[in-house]
Amino acid sequence: MKKNTGFRIFLFILVFLILFWSIAPPIWIVISSISTRAELYSKPPHWIPHNPTLQAYVNVLVKGEGFRGGGGVSAARLFRKGILNSIIISVTTTILVMSFAPLLGYAFSRLRFKGHEFFFYLIIAIIALPGWPVLIGLFSEFSTLGLLDTKIGLILLSFTFRLPFETWFMKGYFEAIPYEVEDAARIDGCTYVQALFKVSLQMVMPGLIAVSIISFLSTWNMFAAPLVLTYTLKSKPLTVTMTEFIGQYFVNWDLMSAATVIAIIPPVAIVIFFQKYIIRGLSAGAIK
Repeated sequence: MKKNTGFRIFLFILVFLILFWSIAPPIWIVISSISTRAELYSKPPHWIPHNPTLQAYVNVLVKGEGFRGGGGVSAARLFRKGILNSIIISVTTTILVMSFAPLLGYAFSRLRFKGHEFFFYLIIAIIALPGWPVLIGLFSEFSTLGLLDTKIGLILLSFTFRLPFETWFMKGYFEAIPYEVEDAARIDGCTYVQALFKVSLQMVMPGLIAVSIISFLSTWNMFAAPLVLTYTLKSKPLTVTMTEFIGQYFVNWDLMSAATVIAIIPPVAIVIFFQKYIIRGLSAGAIK
């Protein structure tokens, strides 16, 4: 009995530490966003603001002083431009992934052509490529092709980065569908293309939705590549524009925290709203 009690206490402490490690940073960000700058720099720091304020949100959404990297623009313009770029890049990438990943996944799942396995494993190998070393070559290629500091360049980069992973997922979803289902559709008069769009694609729709959401979230959170490949507000996504709040001698923690809270609302809302599709889609892809 004593051993069981000791194990439960240890397990409780371990779970509490893991939970605290996970939720403490977002809680601190929210607290920082409603704290004054004087309180943020006070020692020791306190979890409950003495004079809570929404001024940081007003500065980010409506007005605000200029910053070193933003060319003297206001905090509001900096934030609005960043979030607009993120929306354009993320939504366009998701649409492209939704268009091409099912077709490639179906091709590798159903069709047998010369080099079938070679090309599939080549795509899988791309997933394992490390990000930072690849950025060196990407910077040179983007510079040659005139894609530096462009939204088109980031869209192409994000799309090509996500496509192998999503193709792998879609292949698993299609392989979970019995061949007899498509054979029955073709017997009823459907062509191969009609069987794909009217039967197979409808059956893997939860998986396609899950893949699309994962693609959107990954693109929305992209930071390292845009940090290297962009340098003006015309193409910087929100994750990079928020770094403009860091000055040479001073960090605007309140503005950065407010911008972060607003930036995490879209992905959190999407996950909450589509969570059943994500769970169903990922579960379906795991069963063959």
